[in-house]
Amino acid sequence: MTLTIQDHRIGDFQVIEVVGDIDIETAGDLRAHFLEHLVDPAARVVLDLSGVGFMDSSGLGALVSGWQVVRDEGEIRIAGANPAVQRVLSITGMEDVFATFASVDEAVAA
Repeated sequence: MTLTIQDHRIGDFQVIEVVGDIDIETAGDLRAHFLEHLVDPAARVVLDLSGVGFMDSSGLGALVSGWQVVRDEGEIRIAGANPAVQRVLSITGMEDVFATFASVDEAVAA
């Protein structure tokens, strides 16, 4: 399956919309997108995962790659994760690293 990644802005936030499964075949695409598009270490990012049906540990590794770019000055908020993706974040303790929200609008407003 292919992964579609699109960026747009809402106020101060860079919104990265991801559609597809984030797995061993596609995690590299997301990692590359972060490295290419998160050039500002103070970036405020909402990662919209509402279009993601599945994420494995390699997908989690891709999210951590993005977080490493902004961890000192910026932030990544996760929006729209389905229960399966939310479970991956929860059992790995990554809910403590990424603030999670039900929607992009909630993530931007928080």
